[in-house]
Amino acid sequence: MDLMHFFLGFLISLFVIADPFGMVPVFLSLTEGADRKWCNKQARKCAINVFVLMTIFFLAGSWVLEFFGFTVHAVELAGGLIVGSIGWSCMNPKPALSDKEHSECRERADISFVPLAMPIIAGPGSIAVLLTNASHLHNDKESVVFWGLGMVALLLIAISTWLCFRCAGIVHKCLGHSGLKAMTRIVGFILICIAAQMVIDGVVGLIGDHFPGVKVN
Repeated sequence: MDLMHFFLGFLISLFVIADPFGMVPVFLSLTEGADRKWCNKQARKCAINVFVLMTIFFLAGSWVLEFFGFTVHAVELAGGLIVGSIGWSCMNPKPALSDKEHSECRERADISFVPLAMPIIAGPGSIAVLLTNASHLHNDKESVVFWGLGMVALLLIAISTWLCFRCAGIVHKCLGHSGLKAMTRIVGFILICIAAQMVIDGVVGLIGDHFPGVKVN
């Protein structure tokens, strides 16, 4: 596996699925009318929580799969379906939170973990990508550098989340509602393509495991 190919693929996949830019309106709606200092604190704590959560799933992912007896191909198939559903919802946007969830979050003294870090940023799609990559790296004994690059990618995701939420007003003002909506649709299409590739990889892997005599190009 090429180092740069892994790093860019991992980083871009996570960034597109986490979609901190697309979650700016959610952050603004949850912090509307709140003190600026408190909003900045929530953005910072959310980024830290995102990094910690993603690191746990990334480093412990392969052991979690072994414990439950899941194969990497099963994760690729399930992850592909999850990411595909997220991509489809981006193409046909709906509110990230229901009215009831939104009102409950507005009453919280701290929203940095729930719902910002999980499930808005580090949601099921992100976890699927983390588990899949962790499983691939776990099977490679010479992957120390890849693990290190993976951690760098997670740090960049956390920093980008902090920047987007820290500068949410500026981002929303620059892109506007229509700009964010257009970006969300583009992200949705990319997610569907990522999902399709995950499903293809999962199917090919399953065929290779159960029908070793069958060649799939």
